[in-house]
Amino acid sequence: MKTRFSGLVVLVLLAALLAGCMADRAPQPSSDSPQAFLANPDGMPVDDGVYLIAGVVIGDVESLVRQTAPARGSMAGSAYGAYGSYFGPEFGGKGFVRLHVQSSDSELAPVGSIVILKVTDSKASVLLPGDSVEFKCRHQFEAVAAVRDSETFNADKLETWEIDYCRLTTPVIGQ
Repeated sequence: MKTRFSGLVVLVLLAALLAGCMADRAPQPSSDSPQAFLANPDGMPVDDGVYLIAGVVIGDVESLVRQTAPARGSMAGSAYGAYGSYFGPEFGGKGFVRLHVQSSDSELAPVGSIVILKVTDSKASVLLPGDSVEFKCRHQFEAVAAVRDSETFNADKLETWEIDYCRLTTPVIGQ
């Protein structure tokens, strides 16, 4: 019993150490093309900030929805009957809000500019032109795609940023 318990303790400690190592690894840039970047020890740039951006919606909200998993089902039976289950396809997506910025602490959305926000808040899908709204958003790094396998990632040359993961700060629409 002592050996079994010791082995379990060693496994738990090893798992904790590996998890800690993985947590410190920098996220790697992804490519929009079928080619992949060479692993980069520095990873991709990350901005941990949360930015407050307020303004007036100036166009219809658009959305992009993609099927992320196929539908699937199963069926089993015996002499006593049959049963089955079905899971429909899974979808995921984001909305796009065109906003005339009135106040902002984001350098990507200067006051007076028109920006496109990528939103994950489903309430934003019913916004109308003229609505005054406020969002909390993240700056999200995006790499320009690789053109050959194992291309070395160069942040200075391939770096772009967008305003992403935005959520309305309140369900109240201002006038």
